[in-house]
Amino acid sequence: MIVTANGIVDLSQDDENTMTICSPVMKVLRRCNSFLMQGLTSVQGYCRPLVVCGRQVGAIRPDVACYLLDYPQVFTPAPDAFILNPQLDTYSKRSNAIELVLRDLRAKNVLRALRGWRDECFNVWVDFGTEPLFQMERSAITVLGARAFGVHITGYTRSLEDGRMKIWMQKRSLSKPTYPGMMDTMVGGGITAGLQPLQVMVKEAQEEASIPEHLAKTAHSAGTVSFFTESERGLHANTEFVYDLELPSDFVPCNNDGEVEGFEVVPVEEYLDRVTSAKYKLTSVPVAVDFLIRHGFITPETEPEYPALMELLHVPLDQLYRRWPQFNSPRSSPVNLISDV
Repeated sequence: MIVTANGIVDLSQDDENTMTICSPVMKVLRRCNSFLMQGLTSVQGYCRPLVVCGRQVGAIRPDVACYLLDYPQVFTPAPDAFILNPQLDTYSKRSNAIELVLRDLRAKNVLRALRGWRDECFNVWVDFGTEPLFQMERSAITVLGARAFGVHITGYTRSLEDGRMKIWMQKRSLSKPTYPGMMDTMVGGGITAGLQPLQVMVKEAQEEASIPEHLAKTAHSAGTVSFFTESERGLHANTEFVYDLELPSDFVPCNNDGEVEGFEVVPVEEYLDRVTSAKYKLTSVPVAVDFLIRHGFITPETEPEYPALMELLHVPLDQLYRRWPQFNSPRSSPVNLISDV
């Protein structure tokens, strides 16, 4: 660890040393939390909070900030933040204004994330489950560093002969805008604006794996995982609602929506090796690791860094957005625009 003259802590050297000795699963989880491990600073520099109604709901990287400056009637720059124009005082006004900006940026083809435009909107909240502040195009969530929410179903069966567990995985379609052709959780999807986690779980189960509603509803809700990573598309502050679904031994999933190339079932003893390989979707790794922990396949006896591993599965995103680390700002006296509600 290095503390520079201006008080900024540089963890990169510690990270490099640790990465050489930690287990394969810890290495992947650190990658899943690259933005967290970087001290909530982008590889490009300091990220300014995006503030709406007095609360932070996003984080703006320097590469995005330079384009938002062209829309001061929507995103007003301040010394240490971008503030959504307070005159946009309703859900619809905010949503419409942000959509116009994003569509213009998409037409200019200046941001990689927007090339994967989905025509699907996610809600942006101050607190999940309360009245949302606005909705926005799904592919732009990482552009503004807003929190995203999704659902995942880990489907498994038990052998009739010896009761041993097998895990179903999907292979993503080669036409997917993100992680094409990679292995993934059996079923997963983002929480579209207007839907609840259970509704999304049932919908995605049918669309992605032809799981009938009556069977999908037997899935066990097993909490959430969360992580904070950075990619070329932006900042991923994700919370995933996880479900366990035991399937009949003769059930074979079949895709309905064209987003899955195929499915594969593997013994649980092989699952971790698959999950930590370069062929597995990085942002789905926490879901798989969480499942293996809850079912006793990863324990303090098998993983020396078990406490650290558990923390990397449950990053406190809500608290991070309430108390953004202003010490990372290049300004010595940042203006605190974020209320502690």
